[in-house]
Amino acid sequence: MKRWILLGAALASCACASATYDPPAVIATWGGSGAEPGQLRRPTGVAIAPDGSVLVADAGNDRIQVFDPGGALVGSFGGSGTGPAEFRRPMDVDTDPSGRIYVADFGGDRVQVFDASGAPVRTLRGEATPAGGLDGAAGVLVSPAGDVYVADFYHHRVLRFGSEGNLLGTIGTPGRVISGRLHYPTDLAWVGDRLVVADAYNHRVQLFSPAGAPLGRWGGAFGIGLGGGRPGWFRVATGVATDAAGRIYVADFENHRIQVFDREGRLLALFGSRGTLPGELLRPTDLDVAPDGRIFVVDFGNDRIQVFAPLRSPDPRAP
Repeated sequence: MKRWILLGAALASCACASATYDPPAVIATWGGSGAEPGQLRRPTGVAIAPDGSVLVADAGNDRIQVFDPGGALVGSFGGSGTGPAEFRRPMDVDTDPSGRIYVADFGGDRVQVFDASGAPVRTLRGEATPAGGLDGAAGVLVSPAGDVYVADFYHHRVLRFGSEGNLLGTIGTPGRVISGRLHYPTDLAWVGDRLVVADAYNHRVQLFSPAGAPLGRWGGAFGIGLGGGRPGWFRVATGVATDAAGRIYVADFENHRIQVFDREGRLLALFGSRGTLPGELLRPTDLDVAPDGRIFVVDFGNDRIQVFAPLRSPDPRAP
């Protein structure tokens, strides 16, 4: 265990270095407050589908909305309730290579799986665990191997399911400070052979093996759960995403910004500040990166999606 604590300390010290990349320009915004088609109310999650569509977890309207990459509405599904294809605050969304859609139904304590047209396929609950089933499904991720990882918010852990919905195990235990302990995890991503977890209320990011062995952490002083506003620190790290180059993007909720790191925790870029103008953010919750590098950010407090240009560095030696 000491080895992981020391690794976390090393990563934390690297994260305070100066950013390498220039802040990217905002290139589009869409949404707006409301319940009409194309409008959003407290959106929380976003995912880029294999066909390029942008799926948004419109939590306040209990629906998933689907947009084209330019922000034009393609369709939506859902509605308030506890039945099939109904939601109680859908928090996150992901897709697999076949186009199936996975929705973390937070208030319904489940993940609902749909085909590409929005028809229900199955439901994941994870009842066969010592702590019982899901209690607040906050984030969902389909791994390259086809396993489904779910951030179990109130149980302070991650559940791992097989591609057919069979429960394979749990990752993390409740707690603070120590590597492998989680405190209200909210989102998940994949980089190389590592699972990236937004350990939200420990104000840090943690890395795990696919089976759940801790592999590193960063955020604040030594990655021990202290929140703050300095570069490399977080005040509630709610969302994580990765790009084709292996960079890790983090939605820094209460600091109203996005921070980008390499997989060792070194800070590469920082952008966003509190506000309502294009390029400004109000409590961003999630983000995803398109294959061409465009960055889609859920601007929760402004009820909109903002799209930023791919990272560009003035240093040709940068990754």
